[in-house]
Amino acid sequence: MKTQKLALVKSIIFSLLICLSIFLIFMITISDIQQEESNVIIPIHHRTEDISEILDVVENETNIVKININLNSTNSKQSVATNSMDDIANEKKDQLKQNMFIDLSWKVKIEDKISCLNNNRGGVYLFHMRKAAGTSLRTYLKLLTMNHQMSFHETEGKIINSNILKSPGIMSFTSLRHPVARIKSLYWYEHVEWYYIIAQNPSVAKSYKVWVDAWLDGSEWKNAFTAANPGNTYMEIENYYVKSLSGWKGVGNIGEEDLERAKEVLQMFDMVLITEWLLEGGQVRMMDTYFRISRSIRQIRDMKGNSIMISKYHDVLAKDEEEVDDLLRERNKYDILLYDYAQDLVRYRLSEMFHFDRNSSRVFDENSCPIVPIKLEPMYQKEMGVFRPPKHKGPLE
Repeated sequence: MKTQKLALVKSIIFSLLICLSIFLIFMITISDIQQEESNVIIPIHHRTEDISEILDVVENETNIVKININLNSTNSKQSVATNSMDDIANEKKDQLKQNMFIDLSWKVKIEDKISCLNNNRGGVYLFHMRKAAGTSLRTYLKLLTMNHQMSFHETEGKIINSNILKSPGIMSFTSLRHPVARIKSLYWYEHVEWYYIIAQNPSVAKSYKVWVDAWLDGSEWKNAFTAANPGNTYMEIENYYVKSLSGWKGVGNIGEEDLERAKEVLQMFDMVLITEWLLEGGQVRMMDTYFRISRSIRQIRDMKGNSIMISKYHDVLAKDEEEVDDLLRERNKYDILLYDYAQDLVRYRLSEMFHFDRNSSRVFDENSCPIVPIKLEPMYQKEMGVFRPPKHKGPLE
């Protein structure tokens, strides 16, 4: 009897070992398949513990299913299939550098400025792009400067003096939103909401089409407004980003040279943000990694948008929306190109973020981190503020 029981136990143990072996073989096979898939889907090497989360959100931001850095390469699929993850990442970055004026010193520069910030030195400068989450960004940056006892400076509604971006100790920020979405938001906020809600005079409000026609370059209203406010961009709806960054003075058409200059200036900013990516994603994680304050950038929504106004008055004021949007896309050719460039620039910087160590033992250089005074030098101080010209609620009769 004992012999039979012993034989039965041995048989059970043997069966269990066989089952365990089969299970292990199955898991190894699954692991190999997942590794194969990861070589296709994720072209960036694992560099942080939460890299999978970051890659997921970067993928969402690029609107790309298989490749996180969108370079529109015709050889992308072949490269993904044949190269290792590091090779693919390097290849993508090389292609990106060839297509852009990539400032390879950006990572060093941002680490230096983070070092200044950690030692409560320097200041923050916001070049406020209108209706591109600039108000929320202002709130966030004021919290940052309060935490670190730094000065805050801002320009809104005026072309940039790019020399400010070269000032020692100044950490610079700006944000971009799709040009057509920005213009539509400007219309509903600056024009419709004013006359319907604030002024309580809705009969003065113009339709979307009439408003756009009035503010496009070359119209009688726009010519008179520009002549009265040279260098002002508070109410620009035609290539606003390029005009703001390229040094446009209000005379002449925007062209390729202005676009290239705008790209160069955009790259000079320490932090460029894409408005559509501010609620979630790698961009948010980059901000939270660099700047540890009480509130995440995604939690600050000071301007809630115009959804109620739009739902209530869209059929009355914007029945020609599709036609007008097509016109705006055509007339904002250079802004759309700059917006696409900005997205690629942010993607590149997100990929560099994986190398960043906020607590690195970088030597603090007091000379490169001056205490920026509340008021800048006179030559820069005149560039600070909100430049809101009269008649910006127009067109007026």
